[in-house]
Amino acid sequence: MNVNEMHLAIQQGVDKINSLQADMLLPQEIDIELNKSQMRFINTKYGKNNKYRKGFEESQKRIDDLRSLVREYEAPVNYKEELGNRFNVDTFTLPYDYLYLVSTLSRAHINDNCTPVSFDLEEAEPIQFFVLPFSLVVLNNVIAPSLVMLEDSSNLTLGQAVLWQNDNGYTYPQDINAVREDIIQYPGIGFQIYWEQYGDLNYPGSFIVIPNPDVHPWLNWDFSVGPVSALANMNSGTIAGSASLQYSQAFLGAKRTLQDPTEVSSSSKFIQHDDIFTLLLDPFNTTKYTDPLYTIRGNAIDFYTNDIFIIDAVKITYIRKPSKISLSLGISCELPEHCHQEIVDMTVSSILEGIADPRYQNHQIEVNKNE
Repeated sequence: MNVNEMHLAIQQGVDKINSLQADMLLPQEIDIELNKSQMRFINTKYGKNNKYRKGFEESQKRIDDLRSLVREYEAPVNYKEELGNRFNVDTFTLPYDYLYLVSTLSRAHINDNCTPVSFDLEEAEPIQFFVLPFSLVVLNNVIAPSLVMLEDSSNLTLGQAVLWQNDNGYTYPQDINAVREDIIQYPGIGFQIYWEQYGDLNYPGSFIVIPNPDVHPWLNWDFSVGPVSALANMNSGTIAGSASLQYSQAFLGAKRTLQDPTEVSSSSKFIQHDDIFTLLLDPFNTTKYTDPLYTIRGNAIDFYTNDIFIIDAVKITYIRKPSKISLSLGISCELPEHCHQEIVDMTVSSILEGIADPRYQNHQIEVNKNE
């Protein structure tokens, strides 16, 4: 079902035939209930509060329910702190769309002879970046024909570099999700693009664009005049809107490095915060490069290392947050097709309960039969 079909199915399910009893439901109200039901569906299928008492990946049905939201993400870690003389902590920042963790894979660096390591602390270099709000990609309900970086927005005869072109003829609003994915996956040469979060940078509803100064040597930042380079929504050589170059001096923090290390990849073990220090001091259960211990706090995972190894990077498999269903924006449910009717049924039950309709109990019995 697309979002229009889901709205029609909900109106049909709530309204008695030809009675117009619930004809005053606004599309925005239905969207709210749909998104509540979508999250309730995900939580039910991820955990064991369902008909078969089976969690994520414990049956083929559970696998297929959430497969469209399973993602992989890999990033380097930042050095956080030292714990005494033997232990250190490295921090991995979770991606912006993280919802539930499925698995972790740590990439540890050790010396060839597994002797205590002497690491270097490498400070991250300052970076230049653009914050490109999604509202700049879609102006006046029209998707940008192209996004271009300009050496000087006041002189279009100077350097230009294409960040992205709408070669697939995307239109508003049905292709909103496709446009966002296309910009992230297929940027122009010399650009890296992230959605909402990159390292310590966090800009909700925006792309973070990192241009490569080796590819685009005319990138210019002069504190006396402000940013010269700009990122523009271009339409037939005319700037429809632009974003200025920004500068970050403190980015990603420091990183530990070894000279000529040996890399070892292994799964990691989650430990509760009140147990971590006890286990670190236990020679049989302490952290090791074949099984690093970690804790989770806020939007980060802390990995604990001893004097034998350091963590270089972490790869996680996770369930991401779904896009919010919206009729006005043409955003449909991202879950597999077989889940849509279940979400519609859950939404109908929620609305019937809200309006105290006597049909709620009968409808809830039917919903409980879904699997």
